Amino acid sequence: MTDVVITGVGAITPIGASADELWTSLKAGVSGANEIAAFDLDQYGLSTSVACEITDFDPADHDEIDERTTGRFAQFATVAAMDALEDAALDPASEVWDPDRVGVSIGTCTGGGLELFEDTRRMEAGEQSRFYSSLVVLSNLAAGTTSIVADARGPNRAPATACAAGTHALTAAADDLRADRADVMIAGGAEAPILPLLLEGFESLRAYSTADRSPAAHSRPFDADRDGLVFGEGAGVLVLETREHAEARGADILATLAGGAMTADASHPIRPSGDGLARAMEQALEAAELAPNSIDHVNAHATSTPKGDAVEAAAIRDVFGADVPPVTGFKGHLGHSFGAAGALEAVIATQMIQDDYVPGTLNHRKSDCDVPVVGHGAGFETDVNAVLSNSAGFGGTNGSVVLRAPRP
Repeated sequence: MTDVVITGVGAITPIGASADELWTSLKAGVSGANEIAAFDLDQYGLSTSVACEITDFDPADHDEIDERTTGRFAQFATVAAMDALEDAALDPASEVWDPDRVGVSIGTCTGGGLELFEDTRRMEAGEQSRFYSSLVVLSNLAAGTTSIVADARGPNRAPATACAAGTHALTAAADDLRADRADVMIAGGAEAPILPLLLEGFESLRAYSTADRSPAAHSRPFDADRDGLVFGEGAGVLVLETREHAEARGADILATLAGGAMTADASHPIRPSGDGLARAMEQALEAAELAPNSIDHVNAHATSTPKGDAVEAAAIRDVFGADVPPVTGFKGHLGHSFGAAGALEAVIATQMIQDDYVPGTLNHRKSDCDVPVVGHGAGFETDVNAVLSNSAGFGGTNGSVVLRAPRP
């Protein structure tokens, strides 16, 4: 079977404008949470006031972005993709770049919902919507815009599988490489979901954190005092290649995407047993030809909702039995960026493997979930040779990927 390797990672997040900045901030325990600045909270009567926003991003600083035809989520994807290509030392203008053999697979959940909201407000105020309004909102524009900027004319897709979209995009991209549809895939997820309607909706579900805490203390993965998630925005993108292509151009191989799986709960919004996510983990391990005891670390979906974290913990225990490896969740740092989350966590997993370091789980101090969570400030150095990373979304969709250290 074709070996799929990771040769570059890129990101734009509330705690770093590149993958390197993200990793540095993550290890330092930085939170991206703050009072929402994107709109007037009082206008919508929300109880929620906190999210993880990217506050210092200006698309005008990036020559590759056309603000007329790309929304915020697609702009994030483009920036992260160029970061990943630079990390991979892959230049679309170089001789090794065959555009017909380079594809893009970037997932999203809300797509251009932000632009739809903004143009609706314009219409309600009697103003003209933007000329390109109907183009900017399309969910495939993260993948489409990236393909334009990178001159990538191979397979192109945009999974819209809720909060599992980024993980599904990676799994599907690896399938493209194994099926010889491409030599290189630019894959990940992008999201800009900080909208009043979505915030109100999650409040009504009692899934958003409204506790009386400082902004940085709201999202508390696996912690006994968790009361809900916090939205985040951004993008994570990885460059995947066949090993043959990477070695032929002398690329530095960061990790191997050894296996991935996608399953359904056939239940909405979430199956209480967690058996769908457990099956995704088992199938990803089978695809990677690894036993559970070969995994050094589990990167959990861990959104910080009381029910969701408990269900995932039970699923992890079902798969690993009494020998659960160290578990972390990174949404205390980043918030929950929906379709970008799994891709960002794959970027982080790659950096763990490269750095042989497992960061702590921000705000996790006491647990009611029977898994060995790496607590707040308890990051540690260790050999990280294999990581299992989970994603799950409303509609009962699940995804897991296994990343391994590069081998000779």
